[in-house]
Amino acid sequence: MSLYSEFTPDAKLMIEDFGVPLVLATGQTFLAMISDPVVNQTLEAGGFLEQTSFTVKVVATTTSWTTESGAVGGSTGSLSGGVAISALAIGKKATIANLGVRITASQYKPGSAWVILTVQTDDQ
Repeated sequence: MSLYSEFTPDAKLMIEDFGVPLVLATGQTFLAMISDPVVNQTLEAGGFLEQTSFTVKVVATTTSWTTESGAVGGSTGSLSGGVAISALAIGKKATIANLGVRITASQYKPGSAWVILTVQTDDQ
């Protein structure tokens, strides 16, 4: 047994303890871990725009799964063909912790237990 084979089961246990629901615009649901918020301020025409960004982690799986307590861990797999599913692509909308967000970056490193998203509050 290799160390890598333990990554995904460990990630699922962490998500069960610390996860919050991430609901995509397509209706797909994942438990996710979310970072502390970071307030970004950019100069736009007419003044400054403040947006809050977060890093969100979902477990990298190819199929749906449930937690040991029976909660939905992923209503579908987060990976398809070795890359994050299209619903997790840049520009897509989601809701996490009752906050509307837009995905601004998505990354998955083969062998990793996580699909890592950067999201920003969606004020549009």
